Amino acid sequence: MKKYHMSNWVWYALEKMEEIDQIEAELNLQMEDWGKIINEKKGNYLEMDTSIIGKESLSGSLIYNRKIEERGDYELFYFFICGNTLITLDYHDNSLHLKDRTTIIRAAKNAESSVDGFMVILGNIMTDILYHIDAYEEKLDELIWDVKEKNSTNTLDKIYQSRHEILIWKNVMMPFLELKFAIEEAFGDAVNNGRDYKRVSKRIQRGLTLVDEYEKELNNLVHFEEVVSQHRGNEIMKTLTVFTALCTPIMALGALWGMNFKYMPELDWKYGYTISLALIVLTTVIIYAYLKTRGWMGDLLRAKKKNSFFQ
Repeated sequence: MKKYHMSNWVWYALEKMEEIDQIEAELNLQMEDWGKIINEKKGNYLEMDTSIIGKESLSGSLIYNRKIEERGDYELFYFFICGNTLITLDYHDNSLHLKDRTTIIRAAKNAESSVDGFMVILGNIMTDILYHIDAYEEKLDELIWDVKEKNSTNTLDKIYQSRHEILIWKNVMMPFLELKFAIEEAFGDAVNNGRDYKRVSKRIQRGLTLVDEYEKELNNLVHFEEVVSQHRGNEIMKTLTVFTALCTPIMALGALWGMNFKYMPELDWKYGYTISLALIVLTTVIIYAYLKTRGWMGDLLRAKKKNSFFQ
């Protein structure tokens, strides 16, 4: 157990669950419910006690280091805030993309209260999340151009992979917003005046805003892909329909003269072969002209241009 004395509050950084009994006796705090949370909860959770004025407490657990490759690949820590005391268990900031622990301790010493100290921790976790979001932004920019330059099923798969990733980051950040509101509910409006509380609240809002905007971009990409795919699908169906119509004369007349009846007057025609070819060409031209006048041919015969979505 590590104990950090700040200006107006104390941070107990526990490393083992057995240390809770020692803290409970030293501070004369009722922490049975928190112990149950540690034993039973393996995800985000909040517990609030406002029954005694002046001794309000907020406890729970928070996922703070999430990997997107595997469902169960994350780190969880537990917290307990009451009065001028902050207690954490299993919080390891060395797993985050931060310089060193002394930076966090130095920032926490400038915090005015235990709530502000807890917000310093949340702020560092948010900094790590924003680090991942910046890397995600680069991939999203590359994906936007892939849609234009290398549009394919593989690109569509990348879009949905990115969509899943941004949903994960949004799922990670939403508990931070809930924590912000829970702190206000538990400790009153006075916490709003804390410097670190204000700063980290803005950081949380910034992260959620970024995620919302990226989600909108991805939704636009999905809609964009659907429009392009639908257009191309319609073009394929239209092309097949046109070719079927144009080939109808040769199929129909070929089937007619391919019959094996004993008496077929056309077999004795001197120019029967020439007449049949002319009839096939004539009827095909007539069908083509009809489709053309109706505007059903479109641009099927035009070559597809490079880097074009529809041409």
